[in-house]
Formats: sequence, structure tokens, C-alpha cells
Amino acid sequence: MKQYQILADEGWTHSEIPPNRYHFFFVSLFAPSDTISLLEEKLKHVNDNFEHPHKNEIKWSRLNARYFSDYKKLIDVFFDFWETNEELKYRQLFLDRKYEYTGDGNPKDILFMVYYQFLKHSFGFDSDYFKALGIDSLLFKLDNYSDKQRKQILIDYVQNFYSDFNVKINFIDSKSSYIMQIIDILMGAAGYYGNFKFCKKEEVKPQDICKLKLSKYIQKRFSIIQEKDRNTNLFHWFENTGGVKGANYDNRHRYKIVIWKFIPTEHKIDNLWEHSKNSEIKKFKQKHKYWLNKNDENCDIFQSQMEGN
Repeated sequence: MKQYQILADEGWTHSEIPPNRYHFFFVSLFAPSDTISLLEEKLKHVNDNFEHPHKNEIKWSRLNARYFSDYKKLIDVFFDFWETNEELKYRQLFLDRKYEYTGDGNPKDILFMVYYQFLKHSFGFDSDYFKALGIDSLLFKLDNYSDKQRKQILIDYVQNFYSDFNVKINFIDSKSSYIMQIIDILMGAAGYYGNFKFCKKEEVKPQDICKLKLSKYIQKRFSIIQEKDRNTNLFHWFENTGGVKGANYDNRHRYKIVIWKFIPTEHKIDNLWEHSKNSEIKKFKQKHKYWLNKNDENCDIFQSQMEGN
């Protein structure tokens, strides 16, 4: 039996003031089970040999100057592995407040409704390209929830939609999977970079600079993957890079990276989120650029590595 594993998580769904433009992030990494197992082993080895050992789970929120070099090693091992493994795929979905949802529903219901769409459309498991791989079993590993009712609805939905496969859904604690922890870092980097997170602070601290520079480095590693995969150096965290419908249906599984800006059917457009029409966002963008170009002693090793690549 040939099995595919799909590890998925969501983040950046909490309300903040001022609100984030990009929110409701969903990210998945998926590949054949043997590939997933090998990646877990490599990430565990890095974690076990951190320069600064830690007891806590690896999370974007815990990144600071002390753990900077260790987190970067983890990221490098992940991307180095990904570059040489064609079947490892990345999918991301997010919402943009420029397209404000005007329908009904409480935030939790909306979250799960979008989750359904992500699991339904993002992977291309019903494409001819995937069918040719001869996979007959799908194992979904989703980050655990305390809401038992919604979890069961999600389980029933996935099993019904992917009924052509032997499907199993496990809700797991992210502490038990280094890939889930990598997903947390990738989501955190995208949200931090695109939402100008530190630019909204009165005081820029060392951990803010490290998060900004690591997110920029992660973006660069994504660009390298996409350039090799599609022969293009254009990578953007917040624009569609592959459709979920249409003639190029196979590409939903073929491409290593697909970004999906989910625009609800019921929405109105708020152009104040456009950088060119919002003076405050213009200031954030200028501050963003300034700190990206500034050397900082807390990230000096990392900075030299970026310039050398």
C-alpha cells in the first residue's frame, strides 16, 4: 500500500488591533510517507543538536536572538531536503481584508468553512498527475482542536470527499512532529513579513529584527525552490501562484509551491488596504525596508550569510 501524508495547520486567526491585512492562514506540507519520515528524522537530528538546547516546542513566537542560529539551521535543513525531493509539496491559503467577507457566520464557523475549502481544493489528489503516482492511502495529520463537534464534522467531510482512497485523519499535538513545527515557522514568517508586524511597534527589539531577517531569508529560499520548479524567480507570499480550477488542473499537485488567496463569494472591496492609498501602510513599508537593509549585532552572522548567497 502506497501512502501519502498530509500535515496541515492554521494560524494568525486571532484578532489584533490594528488588524492584520493577511489572516486565516492555512499551510500544509505533504509527500509520500517514507519522505515524511525521513524529513522528520533530519529535523529531529538538528533539534537534538541545537547550540542552545531548549525544552519548549519550536514556534515562531519563541524566536529570539539566542535561538536565531539554531532556527536558521533548522530552516536550512528543511529547504535543502526539499530542493532534492520532488514529491514534497507546500500549499498555503490565506484571506485578505481587502476582500471583506459580507456573509453570515461566527469566526469559528468561518474558520472551519475555509478549512474545508483548503482540504478540498489544494492538493490535486483527484488529478491525473497524482493518479499516475499509484497512491491508494491518505493519512491526514491535522493540528489538534478542543472543539470535538467541529473536529468530527471535519473528519466526516474529508472521508466523504476523498472516498476513492483509504483515508485516515489524525489530530496530533504539534509537539510530536517537527514538520508541524516547521509549518508554524513558515506561517509565522509569512504573517510577520506581509503584515509589517514589527513596524507597528514603538520600540524595535532584537527579536523583532531577527524575525524580520529570518522571514526575508525564508522568502528567498522559497524563491529558489520556485525558480527551479517553474523556471521563474517570481515568488510572492500573498498572490495566487496556481489556480484551483481550469485547464491546468494537474498543476494543483505537480507544483512544489501553490499559494491561494481565498476570496469569498460574498465580499466587498476595501481599497484602503492598498499600499498606494494608505499613508500609514506607506510608512510601515519604508520602515520595513530600512530595517531589512540595516545590520544588527544580534543577526550579524545571518546577515553575512544572506549577502553571500
